[in-house]
Amino acid sequence: MTCYSLNPGTYAIGDPAMFVKKTKEGDLWLKVLWDTFYRDMNRFQQLQIDGISFYITRTAEGDYYYQGIGTDTGTLMVIRINDVLDERFRFSNEQHGVKYFDCDHEVTVCVDRFNLHFSNDIHVITNSDDMI
Repeated sequence: MTCYSLNPGTYAIGDPAMFVKKTKEGDLWLKVLWDTFYRDMNRFQQLQIDGISFYITRTAEGDYYYQGIGTDTGTLMVIRINDVLDERFRFSNEQHGVKYFDCDHEVTVCVDRFNLHFSNDIHVITNSDDMI
């Protein structure tokens, strides 16, 4: 199990492609993301690409809607949107398949068997063997 501490702020959980605009610059950023992530795709990773810091994991069972959070790349990103003032990205409460949450204190996120567990009681279960 790999865990990271999240600083206070507003976070989004979703498919990375949901947050990156379909522009030349956005596509280039995604290419670097995939080239970096797939070097060790079975590990929950904290990455920083072009000054954008985030956490990413693959799902256990690929593309699907997991507790209302969708992916069609088989991955889920956790990103603090307070820090992303970049024209390649878009965040909107109107996005379907994305979970937003605020935290006013440090929150821990852990991935175990490709399931995300947050210390603030958010859970994203992507492994059907672990469904309750």
